[in-house]
Amino acid sequence: MNHNEHTEPRIYELGYHLVPTLAEEQIPGASGAVRGMIERISKGIIAEELPVFIDLAYTIVKTVDHKNKRFDEAYFGWIKFEGTPSGIAELEEGLKKDENVLRYLVVKTIRENTFIAKKFTGAKVKEVEEAPVAEEAVEEVQSEEVLDKAIEELVK
Repeated sequence: MNHNEHTEPRIYELGYHLVPTLAEEQIPGASGAVRGMIERISKGIIAEELPVFIDLAYTIVKTVDHKNKRFDEAYFGWIKFEGTPSGIAELEEGLKKDENVLRYLVVKTIRENTFIAKKFTGAKVKEVEEAPVAEEAVEEVQSEEVLDKAIEELVK
């Protein structure tokens, strides 16, 4: 096993839910706290989407003030960043302690943007260097001109 395997920077994405009991004006502070945790352990933030209010696919139970509370909706946001595995352990400790964070998931990913069609029924997939690109669009998500430009950027 390579010694650098556990220490060299990698690209990660954090998806997180904030509790729906936060007032709209509290969202920037709560998401800023999550971003701050990442900035402490990260080599740099690559992309992010601020939390938006969504319905959850299933009820999540979280202990708040020593009581189990059930949540059917939440604010969902994500941040893509560069970090080390040891930094991820520190990040997860902070997220577990944050009362505003309902649930989170950290995954290893790639730096490039990835495009996913809403319905992916039978579309052929072609490998283009590092990122998969759908050959045929099932639903037109963007204009062909914008898609062509994005594909050209990926192939460079």
